[in-house]
Amino acid sequence: FLFFHAEETDTTDLNHRTSKQVPSMIAVYTVALTLGAASGSALSTPLQISFDSWQYSLAFWAVIAVVAAVLWWLMVRPNAADPTPEAGTANTNLPWGNGKAWTLTLSFGLMAMLFYSYTAWLPQIIQGMGYSKSYSVTSLTLFVVIQIPVSLLVPLLLKRFPSRRLWLVASSLIEFIGLLLLILKVEPSVAASFIGIGAGGLFSLNLLLPIDATTNAQDTASWSAMVQSAGYVIGAAGPILIGRIHDATNSFVSAILGMLVILILMIIVQFAATAAKRKSIKAVLQTR
Repeated sequence: FLFFHAEETDTTDLNHRTSKQVPSMIAVYTVALTLGAASGSALSTPLQISFDSWQYSLAFWAVIAVVAAVLWWLMVRPNAADPTPEAGTANTNLPWGNGKAWTLTLSFGLMAMLFYSYTAWLPQIIQGMGYSKSYSVTSLTLFVVIQIPVSLLVPLLLKRFPSRRLWLVASSLIEFIGLLLLILKVEPSVAASFIGIGAGGLFSLNLLLPIDATTNAQDTASWSAMVQSAGYVIGAAGPILIGRIHDATNSFVSAILGMLVILILMIIVQFAATAAKRKSIKAVLQTR
């Protein structure tokens, strides 16, 4: 584990970085998102059958989005007036010129590329293996649902081994195994489970990285905003890229290989995102 623990630590801000509450709150946030995604994948087909229209099935989720927007507005409305900034607070501009922030953004973006590619193409890949449409939908639902216990498990694992790098790479390798199982045409539900386990860990851990890289709430908010906004834009290219690969080769195996290439690139970025900040020898000697 020494290899994985060679990531950035800041002893001057230990409480900020080792807060036990942050991973737990992110786990709750992730579970809420996952429940929504699971509901969407599990209920869209029954709704299509019930309404006898895929358009109405999609419109059903739009109604829920409108309700959520209204609830959000009611919650933030009392706090619309900005409080007086405290003295010494950090600049809240997005860190567009910060290389570290872009590394975290790329890590999040590659993770999102894979997640959206799985969501868009996993059912088609499974159907291409000769399985039914209902089985492919069930496998997709399993891919999403299995992320719920994984998200709850991540804070416990971090308490035992706090290394972000360790669990980022471990989650990526679990996804790698799942994709290999698809290529080898192993039971798709098993492959989907492996991919879901990896995806569940990667999402929670990538949300933690901006918190680890900053020292106050203002910087954390600005870094997280950049990482997620730009990261999701990068992620949106995933299904399009995988679709182009499939169309060019007329093979889902090539599409899966494309996902594997993205995954390998993501692992490389993860090492950069968790790289340690080494103090100079002179600085170390001065502290002795």
